[in-house]
Amino acid sequence: MAHAENAKGVLFEVSDRLRNSPLGSHECGLLAFQLLAWGYLEQQGRLDSAESIDDALERGAAGVLDALKHLESRDAPIGQAFDGASRRAHAVGNDLVPATVSTKRLTEGGIFERFSPVDIANALEHDRTMSFVAPQELAALMVSLTVSEGCSSIYCPWETAGRLVGALLQSPSTIYVEAPYAAPVSALLSLFRHGATEIVITDPLRAPTALKSGRLRKFGATLSLPPWNMQLADDVSDRDLYGRFPIKKANGNGLSVQHIVAQTDGRAAVVVPNGFLFGLGRDRDVREDLLNKGLVEAVIALPPGLLQGTNISSALLLLNTQTRCQSVGLVDATQPHFAKVAGKGVVGLSHTEAIIAFCQSLSSGRPELGHHQLDETMARTVSVSEILANDAVLQVDRYVMAQEQRAAQAALDALPTAALDDVVHSYSPVPNKDRGVDSVDAIEVYEVGAADLPSTGYIRHPEKKVTIQLNSRRPGYSDEVFLRAHDLVLITKGSTGKIGIVPDNVPPPGPGGWIAGQSAAILRSRDPRFDARGLGLWLRSEMGQQLLAGIKAGATVPLISLATLRKLMVPVLTPEWIGRAIDALRCEDEIQHQIEALEQEQRGIASALWQEFLQSTAH
Repeated sequence: MAHAENAKGVLFEVSDRLRNSPLGSHECGLLAFQLLAWGYLEQQGRLDSAESIDDALERGAAGVLDALKHLESRDAPIGQAFDGASRRAHAVGNDLVPATVSTKRLTEGGIFERFSPVDIANALEHDRTMSFVAPQELAALMVSLTVSEGCSSIYCPWETAGRLVGALLQSPSTIYVEAPYAAPVSALLSLFRHGATEIVITDPLRAPTALKSGRLRKFGATLSLPPWNMQLADDVSDRDLYGRFPIKKANGNGLSVQHIVAQTDGRAAVVVPNGFLFGLGRDRDVREDLLNKGLVEAVIALPPGLLQGTNISSALLLLNTQTRCQSVGLVDATQPHFAKVAGKGVVGLSHTEAIIAFCQSLSSGRPELGHHQLDETMARTVSVSEILANDAVLQVDRYVMAQEQRAAQAALDALPTAALDDVVHSYSPVPNKDRGVDSVDAIEVYEVGAADLPSTGYIRHPEKKVTIQLNSRRPGYSDEVFLRAHDLVLITKGSTGKIGIVPDNVPPPGPGGWIAGQSAAILRSRDPRFDARGLGLWLRSEMGQQLLAGIKAGATVPLISLATLRKLMVPVLTPEWIGRAIDALRCEDEIQHQIEALEQEQRGIASALWQEFLQSTAH
């Protein structure tokens, strides 16, 4: 086969004849691919007499339009492949004839012997109606991880872009596709397969169609890129007839994964947003259910920007419904070793053979064999029990750490430690609903945000004023939200890990007091005899920052959940080391004051000069 990049020229050869039409670039490309598929079917002898290209061209554009209408009326998969072709052809008008002539010339010349139809289909412009599309190498990886030799049936729910069907072009397995709307690219590629392909237009969650004897069919492998964060009514799980949803109140991501598990008797590869891997509530319930049942075999963090149409971080979830998994393989494919620049603003996936070898070693029962290509900064095997103890978090960078983070963790392991929650109380800031209020009970206070936290010394006086209303129904609430001397302010959203220490001269609670910003948490010593400043200085150190970086999560904005933060292990500091930390903090603060004084003096030098200049010229 010729190079994939040159396949764009094949599609352009036909679509360029349609450039003057009112169709958009994707619609033009899709019609061009439908015309090429028409020519391929004719070369294969799979057309009726009414669908002959030569006969159609004799009648001009009207003849081509009639032939496409005839193809569109055919049973599946041909009818599905040519869905919308007559509408597009009608919009093109007389330009349809030269495009069809080009099609005839290319297909009679054996263009599909030189170029893969998958590469030609991949040259199509991104369909803006699709939320995201997987690149060809990701689809191929999903096939390699799930479809074993002898697998007779493959399930592809929500397959609309055709990438998964394309990756299965050479597979003899039967493919069953469920798509929520017409998917002509998937149907077009199915025409080039030797195995059978059935495409059903349905909502896989609300109305699954792969049934046998009133029960869900089981498939030997499942490949899927389900829509993310679907807003679904409770009736989807309440009306389920097939027992698909152990966690009935799960959100769209959790319901999609549970549906896939219910229809798979083998392995499933599912692309999920990172939020599903660390989210609390029902997301965590679904992850716990999967882990407790031994269904999670591996999680592969994917490079940002890999999916066309979204920049949300994502991962490939590999499930195994046949063999109980006691541990989970975790691969960090966000690293430069795996990510490649495939064009302007386009990210690709490379070295997938190392990922495949690692995942195959998991099923062999000898995971150590998979580490000969990937060291512990790229991949790890973690026990299910360890993951369950960590809120069932499956985010890869929580376990696969860079060398610096691993060194920091090793150094911490050699020290006496305690959970952060055993040392300090952690409080959430004043909620948004109680900020910016206009009522007689509202008071004006100062808000400490990320910009107010210095890298050394204490927090200076914040500048931002906000009005808040205190929740009178919670006893002691005002004591919680107002900052006290030696409290720690830790940023948990955005600039995660940034930390500040409240000085002695903080105003008392009430009007003019200080509160933490919405992106922060307040850490306050549990024991009045324990000074939290030592802990704050340690968290601000390089080692502390490495460990805080290890617990951050977030699909788009970095986050540290309070539940995870409370479990963070920190060193137990003796009174001597706390005292030395406070001395170091005092030295930092004194130097910072000197720096500020010098900066003020520096700014005044030029100002004094020009003041003198103005006075001299006035005389």
